[in-house]
Amino acid sequence: MLWNSGMISNKLQPALILLLLSLLADWFSIPMLYGLQYHFSSVFIILALYLVGGRAAILISALVAWSNYFLLEMPLFNSGIVIVEAVVLAAVVRVRKGSVFLFDLCFWFAAGMGTLIGWYLFTGTAFHGDVMLHVFGYSVNGAGNALAAEIVLTYLPILPWSFVQRQYKPIPLQQILVHLAISGLVFPFICFMIVTGISQNHMINLRAHQMAESTSNTIKEQLKSWGAMEYRALELQDIIQLGKLDAMVDHSAFPSARVVVSNDNGDILADSSGAAEPKWDWRTGGTIYQYDDSLYLWLPVKRQFIEPSVWREAFYLYESTVDGGTGIRISVKIPVSLLLADAEGIYTLDFVLILLYILLVLSTSNGISRFIVHFLVKLTHETTGLPDKMTAHFEISVQNSHIMEFDRLHENFRQMALKLKAMFAEAVHMNAVLKEQADQIKQSEIRFQQLAFTDALTNIPNRLYFHSCLKELLEQPHAYGALLFMDLNQFKRINDTHGHEAGDALLQHAALLLTQAAGEGTVCRLGGDEFVIILPAAGSQEIERTAAHILERFNEPLAYQGLLLQPRTSIGIARFPSDADRPEELLNLADRAMYRAKQRGSGIEWYRDPDREREGRT
Repeated sequence: MLWNSGMISNKLQPALILLLLSLLADWFSIPMLYGLQYHFSSVFIILALYLVGGRAAILISALVAWSNYFLLEMPLFNSGIVIVEAVVLAAVVRVRKGSVFLFDLCFWFAAGMGTLIGWYLFTGTAFHGDVMLHVFGYSVNGAGNALAAEIVLTYLPILPWSFVQRQYKPIPLQQILVHLAISGLVFPFICFMIVTGISQNHMINLRAHQMAESTSNTIKEQLKSWGAMEYRALELQDIIQLGKLDAMVDHSAFPSARVVVSNDNGDILADSSGAAEPKWDWRTGGTIYQYDDSLYLWLPVKRQFIEPSVWREAFYLYESTVDGGTGIRISVKIPVSLLLADAEGIYTLDFVLILLYILLVLSTSNGISRFIVHFLVKLTHETTGLPDKMTAHFEISVQNSHIMEFDRLHENFRQMALKLKAMFAEAVHMNAVLKEQADQIKQSEIRFQQLAFTDALTNIPNRLYFHSCLKELLEQPHAYGALLFMDLNQFKRINDTHGHEAGDALLQHAALLLTQAAGEGTVCRLGGDEFVIILPAAGSQEIERTAAHILERFNEPLAYQGLLLQPRTSIGIARFPSDADRPEELLNLADRAMYRAKQRGSGIEWYRDPDREREGRT
């Protein structure tokens, strides 16, 4: 497909679209007053300047100028000014960032002044009303197009085309106020001028028809009093009769109009202008537009430099014939400039006033925006970092902006800040309470964990902690070590003979001795007189040394209420993972080794697999 993005570059498609829109905008330009039309092509050329680049915009303007000059047959100034505008804006935008509306307004001011000065130097005459009208009309046209393009570029940053997806940029309030102030009057003014211009054209046509018809009817009424002899004398071009007709025509013609009476052969019988022309042929040398059966508009074919020169030579021509088969034709020629004079003055004044309004808005917008923005800037400054300011007991000041809505906005912010301050203080208090409660809960959790994993009598880890610790250790990769299982010999006899208090004291003494002898190992009480020690990452020598140290420490008796209670123990050792790699199995093997130690009276017994022992003996 022609418009497939894979077949054309990213900027070619929008450039072609903008070119087409620019051409159509001039092909379907809206007429206002005669010789003055509103063109929209520069809107799309300015959009092209920002969306596809300056070179593309200049190329588009050149194609539009070519179309205007050769196809639409516009004057050279109307066609060439499009290229000049694009080149100047492209050069300015390249070296300076700013409002394209302001740049274009300056361009049209310079172009208008240059046109007026050039006209004076070239013609040596004062400015005509039509020249002033076109200069100011073009300026309003160009400024309005630039404003429309700037509004599109400002408020529609993301358009359907992917190539114009521009990064979001905040819009200054001053720019928004200027756009509202100017566009709120300029665009309705342009629409009003277009509507009134179309209506004015119709009124000018009607006025030309009425003036010419009135003049023609006046002559016809006077010719009705002539008899056959007068008409015969006129046909023979009798000097006396021609003089009467000249006097009649001169009396009926109004200033600036030309009344010509001719016969069927085109011979001029009477001419209010006094021109020495034998034949009356007004159709040559121009383009003729017919409005009705008797009224025509004649425009010169010769191409002019500016549009006013074309309409200065244009005229209306009203033709009618005298009744009765006399063959006499009455022609009334009215210059278009005569009928446009009053309208041109009014339109010129309107364009000047709208340009002065634009300049007034631009010159006062800075002060107005400062007045409006000052309050917002101050409010923004006071509300920036409001949470941090609340901790410093900051309060929004009371101020009067003289604008009711702004005062309400400020008061709402102030009340909101006060409520936020109160809520912040309450939140700080609640946070302190919650923190205190959290600390209490944490202490309770620690205490609960201690109670859950600590033996109440000996204050060492209990059976629950032992199983959790051993399981976690065995689940680690490459873990090795040993589990020592022991109980107190003859503990039941001591407990029965000397009482439970003595037994409890002996258990506490045994726990202390084991803790001192275990070193890096973990001592746990399983219940009753059973204890275990977990020795992680311990080799055979370290295990043997720890077990021997335990037996050595158990030689220390316990002095209890005048008695010497001598603790004795037997130790069973099972290694992991060589003997077992599961907690229950490892504990069972260590328990079995401990009972073998009791039976042999050896004090220390390592678990040995019977199958491996038989294999060793064989």
